[in-house]
Amino acid sequence: MLTDRASADKHTLILRATLELLATCGFHGFSMKQLAERAGVAAGTLYLYFKDREDLIRQLHQEIIQTFVHHVLSGLDSNAPLAEQYRHICLGFWRFCLDNPNILMGKGQFEHLPADLLRDHHQDAWQALQPLADLLDACRAAGLVKPLSNEILATLGLDLFPGLARKVHLGLVNVDELELDEIVRASWDAIACHSNHLK
Repeated sequence: MLTDRASADKHTLILRATLELLATCGFHGFSMKQLAERAGVAAGTLYLYFKDREDLIRQLHQEIIQTFVHHVLSGLDSNAPLAEQYRHICLGFWRFCLDNPNILMGKGQFEHLPADLLRDHHQDAWQALQPLADLLDACRAAGLVKPLSNEILATLGLDLFPGLARKVHLGLVNVDELELDEIVRASWDAIACHSNHLK
C-alpha cells in the first residue's frame, strides 16, 4: 500500500503531467492513456486520485490557484500603504507568470471550459484571493481607485501581466526592471482616480 508521501508524490506527478500536456495539446488534445505515460504511472492509477477528467481538471485548477496565491500574496504587508500593497501584488503576479510558463501557456485552455465550470473556478479563485479583494475594497473606500467592482478593477489593472509575460516567453518582447516599474505604474493608473497616481 502507498505511503502518504508516495501517494502525494504520484498525485503531484499526475497534475504536473496534466499541466504539461495542457500547455502543449489543450484539454482535448490528449488521452488519459497519454497522461498516464507522461506521468509514469499505470493508466488505472489515475482513477485512484481522480474520479474522471472533470475531477482532474478541477483539482489541477485548485493546485494552480494555491501556487498563484503563494506567489502573489507571499510577504504582503497589510500595514503598508495601499498603493504599495498593490505594487507588491503586481510584482508577485509578474514573477508567477515568468516562473510558471506551463501554467501561463495553459491559461487559455481554462477559458474554453463550459460556462458553469468557468464560474465555479472563478469563484474559487476569488475566495483564495480574498486579500486582493480586501485591498481593492480598501482602495475604493479611500477614494484611491475608480468606483468600479473588484472584478472590473482586477481586469483593468492585472490582466495585462499574463498577456505580456506570454509574449516574453514567446520571445516577442523583453522587459527590464525599469520597464517593469513603468508597467506597474500603468497598471495602477488604469484603476486609480486621476489624483492618485502611483509614485
